[in-house]
Amino acid sequence: MDNCGARYVECIKTLGGFNRKISYPGEFILVSIKSLRLIRKVRVGQIHLALITRARKETRYLDGSSTKCENNVVLIVNKKKRVLGTRIFGWVSRNLRRKKFLKILVLAGRQVI
Repeated sequence: MDNCGARYVECIKTLGGFNRKISYPGEFILVSIKSLRLIRKVRVGQIHLALITRARKETRYLDGSSTKCENNVVLIVNKKKRVLGTRIFGWVSRNLRRKKFLKILVLAGRQVI
């Protein structure tokens, strides 16, 4: 979703609990880089921390609404949880606003309400 260079990644581990199977937007996962674009700050086979921004799994909210996307999208972040890329393409989930990822919201420009 950003311009760090990763095109496809594979989830290795979902963080935030013991034996978790599903992660929602706004949560961190551990990923391995599988393929790249031409511009790259990462390499194939490297392991990075990633933030989920869109997910196929339906997310329901307390007000009765729900969101669902047609694909899973992540942002590659470093150990200090800052985005590796300088630009973010597309929209992000509103869970990021609740979890105080304001830098990502400013870079993205669009979010689902």
